[in-house]
Amino acid sequence: MKISELEILWNKALIEVLDKQIDGNELNILAAQTFDSIRRIQIYDTYRLKSQQAVQAKETFIHTSNPFVLAQRSDLNLLNRTWIIYLATYFGKSNKSHWELFNRASFRQDQSLIKFDEIQADLDNYFNYLLSFEFFDSCSYSNHRKYTAKRLTGDKGLFRSMEYFVNNIYNYSTGNKMEFHEMYVLSQKIPNFGRLGGFDFTSALVKCRLNVKEPKSMYANHSTGPLQGLELLLKLTNNNASKSSQIQLSFDLMDWFFKNSKIFMVGQVLEDAICNWQKNTKRYIRYIG
Repeated sequence: MKISELEILWNKALIEVLDKQIDGNELNILAAQTFDSIRRIQIYDTYRLKSQQAVQAKETFIHTSNPFVLAQRSDLNLLNRTWIIYLATYFGKSNKSHWELFNRASFRQDQSLIKFDEIQADLDNYFNYLLSFEFFDSCSYSNHRKYTAKRLTGDKGLFRSMEYFVNNIYNYSTGNKMEFHEMYVLSQKIPNFGRLGGFDFTSALVKCRLNVKEPKSMYANHSTGPLQGLELLLKLTNNNASKSSQIQLSFDLMDWFFKNSKIFMVGQVLEDAICNWQKNTKRYIRYIG
């Protein structure tokens, strides 16, 4: 969709949901942020195409080391692909070290992929391999994981989380379509994940087409940025801006866009767009996170 089309869509939504309009410039910025949010979802289609090309060309797995390309390769089974999404979520992409932590956990030093069936068959051997070098040396987590302890062992260490996931992977890797919320709740049981990790993990499963349906909610209730954006929309349209009104608006907007648009992952698109819009409603700033 074009930004101009998204402006029209947002204007109709605000008129029908809040019975008011917002300033033209503010509306344009909101549409532009929505456009960016859609593109961040659409990149997974590009990843899918790259994975298909890699399989056809019989390229090595390291050639497609981006986890969201790797997780869509049809020459990997469902357990491997789910494990890849787990690792990608746990480490994230750092502004400093990029996907290096993911690569260290996924590939041997000879660049061969450490497949999940090998890990499952001998978890201690896998742990000993990760202990054989300075795993976290010169690396950082993504911003979403910045409060996660950078250590392998101990109660909050990587190994505890990995051991849980290996032992319970069949709950997260299913041949039948699961509701988003069911997987979201289940994923919060993974050690060191919590709400944010669970949401990122579940969203990645959807975008990589791994048998999870797209969300039916914006999940704004516990997120500061989207709630601030919803509050601002209510104030700009002279509506009640209470916390309960903010949450209700998230449901109303989700329902409206679900019925009146064909935006894939519309709940995440709206949440992301509103969050970034409220940071500056007068001037467009492109966010790449």
